[in-house]
Amino acid sequence: MKTLFTLLMLSASLFAETADRGVVRIFGSMQEPLEPRGLGFIVEDEGFVLTNYDNLVDKTTERLFGRLEVTSGSKRYAAEIIGVEPTINLGILKLQTDETFTPVVSAVKREPAPGAALQAVSLANGTLKLIDGQVTALNTKQCYQHSLAATMFRAKLTIQAESTGGPVFYADSGEVAAIHTGFKPAAEPGHAENAAETHLLPINLCFNIYDSLKTKRSLKSPWTGFAVRPLNDTEKRFFPTAKKHHGGIAIEDIWENSPAQKMGIREGDILVQFSYNRILSVADFQKWLYMYGVGHPVKLYILRNGREYLVADYVIEERPEWAKPR
Repeated sequence: MKTLFTLLMLSASLFAETADRGVVRIFGSMQEPLEPRGLGFIVEDEGFVLTNYDNLVDKTTERLFGRLEVTSGSKRYAAEIIGVEPTINLGILKLQTDETFTPVVSAVKREPAPGAALQAVSLANGTLKLIDGQVTALNTKQCYQHSLAATMFRAKLTIQAESTGGPVFYADSGEVAAIHTGFKPAAEPGHAENAAETHLLPINLCFNIYDSLKTKRSLKSPWTGFAVRPLNDTEKRFFPTAKKHHGGIAIEDIWENSPAQKMGIREGDILVQFSYNRILSVADFQKWLYMYGVGHPVKLYILRNGREYLVADYVIEERPEWAKPR
């Protein structure tokens, strides 16, 4: 499958043609005329588009647009909202057509490295163009439940505001490295943001929940009131357990007055199973949290101190406004 930037490497003159098929512009409104909202990119040949939640919602009413259109090259398509994740600013659209598209290729198995060359798609004066940049700092967490800033990597890039939802590619392979959501951390005492840097949401995090969002058609952010991390070397020694669990993820950053606190979950507990599903990675947890979704009853199987098993019953709640990650 050809990618946007593989073709670019062959000939810069092919950029417009290829971008028209992979990178799209989004238009939406509660009323006519439809307004330009930002960018997105096609991730499946059936016409599924990954973009930002902000591109799909009226910010004054917090209502999703009832009518959306997407332009790909010279063609215009009606688009349906399939699922959204407001917390990390992610949205999935489906183009209303039977046409087959050429999707971009996403680097879901590749981790960013400092100094890696990037190319972002940016919209300026109605024209898509490339902006060169590079990775400057890595994300320090895999779970965004408590901190969005820690989940994103930073890059030396300046992307136009109207280009939110667009892809950022590895320059050497043409694979999508991240999506530009326009995220800026809240100001904190003693910390100054580097104006030349942009925070980027890693594409592998998007695809941890993509299939669940698409299958569930979720429009709400589920939460448990805790963040998770991979096991450290000491915790890995607890496995396999007598109940044949071969791994899990550690609980950290529990919110005050959260569902997790009310269930008696503690920092350092290990989540080994989510209802019928064994949990071996942060990606497993994110996948099943969204696959069940808000309102669904689940059982959380917890290993405490490496030997004691606890089972917590939980009806998944929607993340409240006060618990949005920084």
